[in-house]
Amino acid sequence: MLMPCQGCLPSSRAYAATLFPPHPLTAVHLTHAEPGPRQEHPHMSQKPHVNILSPEFLTNPHPFLKQLREQDPVYWSEETRHWLLTRYEDVQAGLRDATRFSSQSSETFVVRDEFMQHLRPIITHFSMWAVMKDNPEHKRLRGLINQAFRPENLKDIQVRARQTAEWLIDQVQDKGEMEFVNDYAYALPALLFAVEILGMDRSDLTTFKQWSVDLARATGRIDNLDIMLKGQDALLAMTDYITRAINSRIEQPREDFISFLVKAWREESKLTLEEVVAQMVLLLAGGHTTTQNVISQGLLALFKHPEQLEILKKNPEPTRQAAEELYRFTSPAQAPTRIAACDIELGGKLIKKGQGVMPMVVSANRDATIFEQPDELILTREKNPHLGFGSGNHVCPGAFLARLEIPIAFEVLFRRLPNIQPKSSHEDWNMNLSFRGLSTFPVVWN
Repeated sequence: MLMPCQGCLPSSRAYAATLFPPHPLTAVHLTHAEPGPRQEHPHMSQKPHVNILSPEFLTNPHPFLKQLREQDPVYWSEETRHWLLTRYEDVQAGLRDATRFSSQSSETFVVRDEFMQHLRPIITHFSMWAVMKDNPEHKRLRGLINQAFRPENLKDIQVRARQTAEWLIDQVQDKGEMEFVNDYAYALPALLFAVEILGMDRSDLTTFKQWSVDLARATGRIDNLDIMLKGQDALLAMTDYITRAINSRIEQPREDFISFLVKAWREESKLTLEEVVAQMVLLLAGGHTTTQNVISQGLLALFKHPEQLEILKKNPEPTRQAAEELYRFTSPAQAPTRIAACDIELGGKLIKKGQGVMPMVVSANRDATIFEQPDELILTREKNPHLGFGSGNHVCPGAFLARLEIPIAFEVLFRRLPNIQPKSSHEDWNMNLSFRGLSTFPVVWN
């Protein structure tokens, strides 16, 4: 544990890098094992090949995943060296069953062994995220993260969310157009969560957004060393930023979540400095990303389903039911990772201990055995046990906040800009396996 003797921590990029130094490989590295000789897997030559890192898949994964659900639901991906689980029941098991599917999966991001020597800081950092831990470590860290969503932090949150949405529309209404992802879909959850709850400075949002994008791309383009190195640089910059924020809270504590974590580290010894920084990066980089993607993808989906758009315009206060359907339909966090904790027989395949597994949430949420008309957006859908917020121990801690923000985002949007429409038919997807969403989305209105 890195503990300063007195006063504040040094604030420098070099110091940030020391928080996540190189470390020796552990047994987790077994995730890179091949599934075995080709003759052990004759299905690989008989079943369709799906490259989940291809632009075609990343732009529209649903036809490919439907094919896998029907023909090869437990599929070995040569490109990612992971087993893909595509049926609802298997995905749910992959998310919930920690005895078979471990979350100690930081190194499953790395596909090629030759990348390892270049990516020690980012791998070490990922290994300290609560989402990359099994119990009891997960329970300890998750208990601290849950404090961000304490009632006192969420006091008047619905009022603040609506005020924030109204203010964002005020900034663009007279212009007649906006870049929807940046100006609204990102800004609303970022202002509400990162600034109001976590204590980040509003003036830093633009810079932090770029860091978040670069880091998310690193987790979603595990085949590209340059992209991962750019994400690692973003991580080190974020680490330095958070180190400076910690310094300021040591000198002058505030009523925010950063101060809470600093107290848990310095006074209560509930976590290390490295863990403070890691959980802050996790929350700041990921706390708004999924909500942003639901809002932006949701608007695109509504434009493509005009009858559903009319339902919302006639009843501009979206119901919880509608918000859940938007989350199911968009599935923003589409491919979490796990590691096989033991040999697992599933779908006629043998998943060997130590191999990487991806429970494809984006596929489970379109499984026709669970959802009627799964490829249609139906805001009045009654049965909707989607897995968009995860399941089991790792269910999203911010699900309550997302369920509150999404209805407000659309209510304010359609009330203030009832004639909003896409500026063009072009769709600019972010080419990210982990967090699917739109990179840009220009919209106009009268």
